Amino acid sequence: MKILLVTGEALPFCKSGGLADFIFSFGKALVKENQQVSVILPFYQTIREKHPEIMHGYYDSFDFYMNWRQQGCGVFKHTVNGVDYYFLAMDEWFNRPNLYGYDDDIARFAAFMMAVNTFITRHNVFDVVHCNDWQTAVLPLLLRYNPNPIKTVLTIHNPAYQGYARREDLSKYFNLHTDYFDSGLVRMGDCFNFLKTGIMTADKISTVSRTHCQELLHDHESFGGIGAIIDWCRHNDFVGIVNGLDTDLWNPQTDKHLYQNYSVDNYVEGKKANKVALLNSLGMSCDFKGPLYSAITRLSSQKGVERLIQCMPQLKAADARLIVIGTGEMEDNFLYNSLQYPEVYFIKRYDENLAHILYAASDYFLMPSYFEPCGTSQLISMRYGTVPIVSNVGGLNDTVKDLSRGEEATGFVFNNKDYFGFINCFYASASYFYNPGLKREIINGMNGDYGWHLSAKEYLNLYNSITWK
Repeated sequence: MKILLVTGEALPFCKSGGLADFIFSFGKALVKENQQVSVILPFYQTIREKHPEIMHGYYDSFDFYMNWRQQGCGVFKHTVNGVDYYFLAMDEWFNRPNLYGYDDDIARFAAFMMAVNTFITRHNVFDVVHCNDWQTAVLPLLLRYNPNPIKTVLTIHNPAYQGYARREDLSKYFNLHTDYFDSGLVRMGDCFNFLKTGIMTADKISTVSRTHCQELLHDHESFGGIGAIIDWCRHNDFVGIVNGLDTDLWNPQTDKHLYQNYSVDNYVEGKKANKVALLNSLGMSCDFKGPLYSAITRLSSQKGVERLIQCMPQLKAADARLIVIGTGEMEDNFLYNSLQYPEVYFIKRYDENLAHILYAASDYFLMPSYFEPCGTSQLISMRYGTVPIVSNVGGLNDTVKDLSRGEEATGFVFNNKDYFGFINCFYASASYFYNPGLKREIINGMNGDYGWHLSAKEYLNLYNSITWK
């Protein structure tokens, strides 16, 4: 099967969030299932700067129209791990320092989708086009006009971001009649909604965990009511498939970022060596007997930042420390609060090398999200012998087994609707740290199967379930 993954980001070339990890590891997994896999994404400025070798892989060039406006596009090809990556070069739209966050993002990704549609039409070699999030969600509608039938799937990684445009943008950017808006097919409130367009026009829709699938179907108010649209219009075409983890990249036995590698057989010595080395490198004292907590997160309200702040006053009594890596709209608020507590060390940036070490060095990983479609940090932490403390939402609920599960336990899971749930888990974890029973959670977590092979097969079954009358 020839599969095209359409995305706004992908490792190892560029990353803003978990979508980049998904594309990279999922693509590799599909290749292992003997599928022919391609990825297509914008040729961002950051990719050109960090990967100049891609410029030697010229593949194609073409023009397309956005209403009256002619747009040129160059295509470059580069292969990694058996996956063909195609980069669409449109300097006017993507030769900028950042991936997202511009006032004209709607126009930028409209141009990207129109270019992808033209690319597909020119080559017509794909059996499945798998779109991801709002930046690609109008493509299933555009592909209705493709001369050859192509199966389409839309995966919703984060329903909070939907892509709001105007009625006239249907014709201005996509050369489509505004009847699509007037009929309600692409309309959400008074806006042309990219995500709803994909939900209504893709052959199948998925999200990245079973629990989040049910959350969307039963919550008709959050995220502008997008769950109601899925429930009422596409209930039977909507599935949840939990994300896997790139177990080649995230492996404490072979991870080149670590000060000392380790396995489930010698994790006590290995984790201690990484903890001491990390604390020394940060100028932190090792003179504490309690646990080392950590969080690697986007500092936004979604991620439960105020819950992290809530536990800061409790660290001293527990003789514990907290190290946080992250950026986001709440970073200044978090910094202000962290400065009041010497037990907290805040790194206001994302540092890949440091992240690997922190997973290995920590005793507990904090992930108190208010919603989390899937998440991979809890999977990494368990694989590295760090016990996660998570809310019972989305993929966190699917992948972490609470202490109440007895011999199966891998972490602490609290009720997201309980105001005191997280802080109670914090207290419990601080006490439980001295309990020999913690060994069970660590070993269970390290022995867990977090690879992509089962999820990749679920996606292939989803592709094969698409039939046309």
